[in-house]
Amino acid sequence: MAAASNLKAMNFPFKDPKFIFFTDFDGTITLKDSNDFMTDNIGFGGEKRREGNRDVLEGRKTFRDSFQEMIDSVNKPFPECIDYLVENIELDPYFNEYFQWALKNEVPTVVVSSGMEPIIRAILENLVGPDHDKLDIVSNEVMALPGKSIDQEGGWTIKYHDER
Repeated sequence: MAAASNLKAMNFPFKDPKFIFFTDFDGTITLKDSNDFMTDNIGFGGEKRREGNRDVLEGRKTFRDSFQEMIDSVNKPFPECIDYLVENIELDPYFNEYFQWALKNEVPTVVVSSGMEPIIRAILENLVGPDHDKLDIVSNEVMALPGKSIDQEGGWTIKYHDER
């Protein structure tokens, strides 16, 4: 199939699928948005996050700038952030049913997210189990800030998939 062969970056467990299912992650596969949850609870809080959302909707800020501010407000070491989210984020109650159907019917599932892959992977590993690696993820990454480690307080930030 031409469409699947054009997606060489995709790590599909199936050859030449008839269909490919693309989905968002936060608030779609999960019941809560992990980035919002992290910002609201261990970052600058829900009020400031919602203010940033309004600024984006009203054209005063770009999504990227507002999102960067959210992420930068979280100072905990990155491994602690992952642990916190794994403990608190829940899967949509019907996602595993869908996903087992998709595996049985050889329908690849691709998660496309503005979130960060290590967070998405950790949550999926916890909630989906060993089949989580059969989900392909197109998202952002995480990087250490200059002179720091992601294991340090205030030592990490988002690394955008599509750096300018």
